[in-house]
This record gives sequence, C-alpha cells and structure tokens, in this order.
Amino acid sequence: MNIYAGIRGIDQLELLARGNSPVHRLHPGAKIIALAVYVGALISFPLPALSAMVPYVLYPAVLMPLSETPWRIFFPRLLGALPFALLGALSCLVAYRDTAFFLGSLRISTGMVSCVSIFLRTFLAVAGALILIATTSYDKINRQLVRMGMPKILCLQFIMTWRYISVLLREGASMGAAYSLRSGKARPLMRDMGAFLGSLLIRSFDRADRVYRAMRCRGFDGVYRGREGPRFEPPDFLYVVFISAPVLALRFFNLSLFAGRLLGPLGLFSASR
Repeated sequence: MNIYAGIRGIDQLELLARGNSPVHRLHPGAKIIALAVYVGALISFPLPALSAMVPYVLYPAVLMPLSETPWRIFFPRLLGALPFALLGALSCLVAYRDTAFFLGSLRISTGMVSCVSIFLRTFLAVAGALILIATTSYDKINRQLVRMGMPKILCLQFIMTWRYISVLLREGASMGAAYSLRSGKARPLMRDMGAFLGSLLIRSFDRADRVYRAMRCRGFDGVYRGREGPRFEPPDFLYVVFISAPVLALRFFNLSLFAGRLLGPLGLFSASR
C-alpha cells in the first residue's frame, strides 16, 4: 500500500464514521461492549476449533449492510492484517500433523485446520474493529473508553497517534512528490532511502514541536478531558443483548458440528479414527 492510499484510507474511515445508519446512532459504549464480547469469544476458542467459529462470520455479514459500509473499503485493510498471522499459521502446519477429518478422499490435518483457524479469527477480529471505527468517530470511542475507566494518559496517546498518522503520511507524500520531481523517478531508490527517512524523521520532530506549541497556546496541560456522553437508551441495551447472547451461546454450542451431523448421512465428511 503506498502513502497516498494510506491517507485516503484514514480519510475514508473518518467520513464513514459521520454516517446516520441505525448502527451509527447507537451508544459508543454499546458498540464497544458488544465488540469486546465478540473478540473475547473468538480468541477463547481452542486453536483447532475452526468449525465452531464459522457462525461468527454473521457478525460482520449483518453489521456491514446495517451500517451502510461498503466492502470495497474494508477488504484492503482486512487483507493487510493477514500477513501478521502468517508466521503462526505456517508453524501450525509443521507442529500439528495428526488427521482431523477426511473431505471425501482428501486428508485434512490438524495443522491445516489450525492454520485456517488463525486466519479466520484474525479476519473476523479486524473486521469487527473496522466496523466500530467506521460507525463511531475515534474521538467518541476515546471518550467512552475514559468513561469506562481506561487511564487518561493511554487515551491521550491513542487519540494523538490516530490524529497524526495522517499528518506523518502527508509529510511522506510531500517528500515523495518532491523527490520524484527532482530525480525523475517514480519511487526513491534504495541508496537514497537513508537520507529520505532521515529527512522525514527531522520533519516529523519539527511538526511535533509546532503541534505541541499550538496545543499549549490553546490551554493544553497534558491532561485528557473527555466530555460527558449520552446515556444508554433501550435500543443500546437491546443491541448489546442481541449481539452478546448469540455470541456467548455459540461459544458453548458448536452449530457447525450440529449441522455436520445432520449432513453426515450424505457422506460428505468422515471423521478420522
């Protein structure tokens, strides 16, 4: 992903958070609690429990159309998170070689199931986080985290990092454009990357100093102060219940296994012995 794509990605998420869908109008705390339950249930599954996690695909599949969020904006970001799970997924192929089941005449090992399981839970967890960001502004999320007891210094670091990622990317884009105009090359050569990154670091320090001085002039004293937010309404409680109840129920009841037993007589799957 190039610098310009990164800038557009942040701007698109900020614009999506200004929508007016039913999911946008929910209390930020309700969405954070529902996401926490969802992600907590996902990571609590044993590593080979692939079939039990399949119904969890309904969470992004239902909330995406309800929040009027286009898939074309999400897929590049979802795919960008998968390489981080690659190392753990590939190690499972080597560590777990027992037979899990047969798909027709094809032998499926436990390592293959665990590999797919890691990718699936990574995909679903990132999808849930992106839905939260696309339906709730980062400022509202941060204020709600303060009200929920998160240390203010952490919330301040989060919001400053989020706000100035785009500033850093724009600095890099400006330097990249200047380099292209002066050198006639579309991308910096490897031998020039040291000077390029050094200049970017110096410009970042200079920009950070100017931002800090501007904040001090406006009364900033190092303490994050979140304003009081709206109260929980009945739709917010219902959202938390309608999300959390099925998620927790599916954590202890394997719906996919139950459906597989119903389809067993068809001969599509045969468990290993």
